[in-house]
Amino acid sequence: MSMKQALLVKPGWERVVGTWLAGASGLLGGMILVGGYTRLSGSGLSMTSWKFQGKWLPTTRDAWEKEFDRYKQFPEYQKMYSGRMTLDEFKQIFFVEWFHRMLGRFTGLYAALPLAGFAAAGIIKRRLGLHLAGVVTAGAFQGFIGWWMVRSGLDPNLLIDNKRPRVSPYRMAFHWAMALAIFAGTISPAMWLLAPSRTAAMLSPQALQAIKGIRRALIPVSLATGLTLLSGPFVAGNDAGLAFNNWPKMGYDWVPKEVVDFWSNPVDKSKMLFEDTAVVQFHHRMLAYTTAATAVMFGLRSRALFPIAGLSPLLAWTLPGIALAQMTLGITTLLMYVPTSLGVLHQGGGLATFTTLLVLRHLTRVG
Repeated sequence: MSMKQALLVKPGWERVVGTWLAGASGLLGGMILVGGYTRLSGSGLSMTSWKFQGKWLPTTRDAWEKEFDRYKQFPEYQKMYSGRMTLDEFKQIFFVEWFHRMLGRFTGLYAALPLAGFAAAGIIKRRLGLHLAGVVTAGAFQGFIGWWMVRSGLDPNLLIDNKRPRVSPYRMAFHWAMALAIFAGTISPAMWLLAPSRTAAMLSPQALQAIKGIRRALIPVSLATGLTLLSGPFVAGNDAGLAFNNWPKMGYDWVPKEVVDFWSNPVDKSKMLFEDTAVVQFHHRMLAYTTAATAVMFGLRSRALFPIAGLSPLLAWTLPGIALAQMTLGITTLLMYVPTSLGVLHQGGGLATFTTLLVLRHLTRVG
């Protein structure tokens, strides 16, 4: 048992608690993918009410008709489906949103109930207990954020011309950032317990220097990845992936005129950074290129350091490989007008890139 583990759990419980946390992070990853499918399938605005404890699916035709009648009162139905959606079609989108919400509640119970038991039995120590209590609290708050996000898509005042009613991209970005933070808050302690980091006493001076070099090389790609991940919801929230569906140019231009217009006076036109279709998509492309480029630079700079640090040199190429695959998947998704399957895969690719960064940071941590 390492010193780090001794500060977290009672001796002998490292694998049990670590496996439970790994399961929680797996459920959270699944939640993120289901959330992506919910948005891309057009299901997210089908449930027009929210209860903290949730509710069962309607079991009778009358109950289904009641839910359908509620949906008809809101902009999405009135603008997109009025008189053209059947009850069976409504049931399909309603189930997707219901499943997403109930999976969130199940994930919360999976995390909260064992945590309470472990804490009561003294298995989890104060340091880890406070950390996980914060994660569970954030998870509960995430439910409120999700409803806050959905409500923005139910507001008739947000209708713009003939565009599809959609949730606020700002609220979507906040919901996405919270999901990533909660995911990191579970997978990180799982790694601490299942794969404890080495101590300085276990390493040679050369290995310590190599680890420091790898961690420094991770900084640029971590920043680029973070910005790219945060820009994604603004692409999704503005339906920006459904415009400029060619590559490498955007339409007929390398740099759209809207982007030039924005950068001519970014202070006065700051809303364009988050709301203009061309500006949002252009910046997401540039950030994706930057992520891929910094990931390749990381591989080139650190490949010789991994064996000195006592790690497989193949690890140096894991991050560049995933980042390049994610960029390619993003381009393919754009060229094919964002089919649901590729859109979900692209969101999963973002999570995979983020997870790879967390794993590399853990492997190069000195406890």
